[in-house]
Amino acid sequence: MVLGSFVTVQSALVHRIGSAVATVVVTPPVPTATTYEVCAFILLTAVVLAAAVFDWRTQRIPNRLLGPAVLTGFLLAAVFGFITAGFTGMLTGLGQSGFAMLAGFVPLFLIFMAGALGGGDVKMMAAIGAIAANWEVVLGTAFYGFIAAALIAVVVMIRHRIVMRTFRRIANAALLAASKVKADLDTDTPRIPLAVGFALGAIISGIEHLLHVRLPWN
Repeated sequence: MVLGSFVTVQSALVHRIGSAVATVVVTPPVPTATTYEVCAFILLTAVVLAAAVFDWRTQRIPNRLLGPAVLTGFLLAAVFGFITAGFTGMLTGLGQSGFAMLAGFVPLFLIFMAGALGGGDVKMMAAIGAIAANWEVVLGTAFYGFIAAALIAVVVMIRHRIVMRTFRRIANAALLAASKVKADLDTDTPRIPLAVGFALGAIISGIEHLLHVRLPWN
C-alpha cells in the first residue's frame, strides 16, 4: 500500500516536471528591444518633439533640424549595422533606413503635390523613416498621426466655434471639386499643426516597435 502511494506521488511529480520543461522549451522568449532600437527611439522622440514645437509656434519646420536628423538616422543605422555584422550589416542598415525614408517621403510628397500638405510635413516623415529604419514605424506614424491631427482639428474648431462653418466649407469644396471648379477657400481658418499629430504618432508607433506589439501591418 505504501509502495503504491509512493509510485503514484512519483508519477505525479515526474508529470509536473515534464510539463514545466515542455512549457519552457515550447514557449518562445519575449523579445526585447536592442540597443540600436532604443537609441533610434530616443533620437526619434527628440526630433519629432522639436519639429512639433517649431510647427506649433512658427508654422514651419526648419531644414536645419530635419536635414541633420536624416543624416544621423543613416549614420546610426550604418554604425550599429557594422558593429553587428560588419560591412554587410552596415549595408543592410543603410538599405533599411533608405527604404523607410522613401516609405515616408513618397506617399506624402504625392499629397503635397495635390496641395493638401506642407513641405515640412513631408520632410518630417522622411526623417522619421530614416531614423526608425523601419517601414512599419512609418506606417504606424501616419496612421496614428492623422488620427491625432483630426482630433486636434475638432478641438480647434470647437474652441473657435467654427464647427458648422468648417463643415459648410468642406461641403462646398466637395461640390466644386465634383464640378471641376477650383474652390476659393478662405485663409482665415485656423491652421492645424500636422507635425504635432505626426509627433504623437511617431512616439506611439515607436513604443509599439520597442515592445514588439503585433499589429495588422506587422
